[in-house]
Amino acid sequence: MRILQLAAMGRLQLGWSDGSPLELKSGKAQALLCYLAVCKRPFSRPILSALLWGELPEADARRNLRGVALKLSRAVGDYLLSTHQTLAFNDGLAHEVDTAVFHSHLAAPPNRAALTQAIALYRGDFLDGFHIRQAPLFEEWVTQKQSELREAAIGALVKLIQIEMEEGAYKTAVKQTRHLLHLDPWREEGHRQLMTALTFDGQRSAALTHYAEFHTDLGVELEIEPDRETAVLHDKIRNNQLIPPAKSNINITNNNSTPFIAGPPITHPARFFGRERELRRLFNLFKRLPLQNAAIIGARRSGKTSLLHYLSRITTTPASECRAGQRTEWLPAPKRYRWIFIDFQDPRMGERENLLRHLLTKMEIPIPEPCNVEHFLEAVSDNLSRPTIILLDEIGVALDRCPTLDDPFWESLRSLATNQTSGQLAFVLSAHESPQKLAAHGGLGSPFFNIFGYTATLGQLTEPEARQLLAASPIPFAKDDVEWILKRSGRWPISLQLLGRERLLALEEGEQDESWKKEGIEQMEWQESR
Repeated sequence: MRILQLAAMGRLQLGWSDGSPLELKSGKAQALLCYLAVCKRPFSRPILSALLWGELPEADARRNLRGVALKLSRAVGDYLLSTHQTLAFNDGLAHEVDTAVFHSHLAAPPNRAALTQAIALYRGDFLDGFHIRQAPLFEEWVTQKQSELREAAIGALVKLIQIEMEEGAYKTAVKQTRHLLHLDPWREEGHRQLMTALTFDGQRSAALTHYAEFHTDLGVELEIEPDRETAVLHDKIRNNQLIPPAKSNINITNNNSTPFIAGPPITHPARFFGRERELRRLFNLFKRLPLQNAAIIGARRSGKTSLLHYLSRITTTPASECRAGQRTEWLPAPKRYRWIFIDFQDPRMGERENLLRHLLTKMEIPIPEPCNVEHFLEAVSDNLSRPTIILLDEIGVALDRCPTLDDPFWESLRSLATNQTSGQLAFVLSAHESPQKLAAHGGLGSPFFNIFGYTATLGQLTEPEARQLLAASPIPFAKDDVEWILKRSGRWPISLQLLGRERLLALEEGEQDESWKKEGIEQMEWQESR
């Protein structure tokens, strides 16, 4: 049986598994086939006619769609499912669509073989050079897919390069890093990776030459200097001070560690998964002055504390201690930032003077005597010289149990953040409900609780984020087990961690039955009852 083959990354290629071409000359018919095969779901005829003939009257567009669908049906036969209301690609017939294979490789636990196969499929931009007339919605979809697939390919390359560097495969790392820079020429992390790989491969002069060329290009094209981290790397290479790093002992994909942590907060960035949207929004608040304030709201065990730890640590954690491809470049000059974590479940933080002394110590500001609110305000406003973000974990506990943290205290913090530190101070709090409601419940009316202009509400992880966590298991889970965990957990972090942990323990013990599911459900129910 001939299998339909469609390659849409790069120039469009349509054909059959026996090598014969697909007889389909109409550009609109090719576009319709691509859209249905890539999206893999039925679409109503009005939607498809608007997609491909959006600039024509509806009656003309519908008539054109009928003609194109007829041509497509003659070319692909049963691969097109057609009714009076809908058209769809028949996913039940054997076929090969490169975008689907690409994503299947990326969904696997990060490994050199799968990533290499994924990158080999990425021949260029989605439907490169393919254009049709009178179809702005189709062109918009193509542009969106181009961006999505390019970012996925870049992410795969970043992961692959890190794996190759860790394995000492420096020649192939050089090749893949050049590929990365072809896709993203101004990615400074990629330029550092190339300089490092060249040096470790014995091409020190080539690494220095690359830096010089990059330095020139930045000056000419963007009128900026390389990041300090890049300049420091150049100096190390020039002075023969760059040596291959030892392999990380934090790699969560080895058999001596687990990504499934249920109970304590996650403190190491390598074991934190998900919340990509919230992270992007939060770090955008801190990229420039004035720093802005944020509240992280979520139910118990939704990952609020873990997210605060991640914010404070990911930007300064060495890449060798992170997962392959894990983003660390969230902030400009990240080492300039100071992060101060306050856990209000620590009873010492519930006393005003203790808290003020702790903040001043972490800011490296001399502690005045007496250490009261007035002297604290003066010391910070006179001495704060670096962007500083104070993370207030479980602020609801402070409002419920700490009478010395009263309205005047919170008003002093608001004054610091808004008027006295030139925009270099911000607060991020976590709580189970909005700060305004918490303050009202506690009988407080301080305007401090009105300065939080962005609220991140933590709910379920997205499906890709949940799958990424499960794929990090040192022993791969069967597809059916993954689907069961996703459905039973509802993609809530604590439930994913518990069920993932139970499945991994069962695999490590060689258990063949499904008793792990019963144990996982019991653990979930116990957590929910606490």
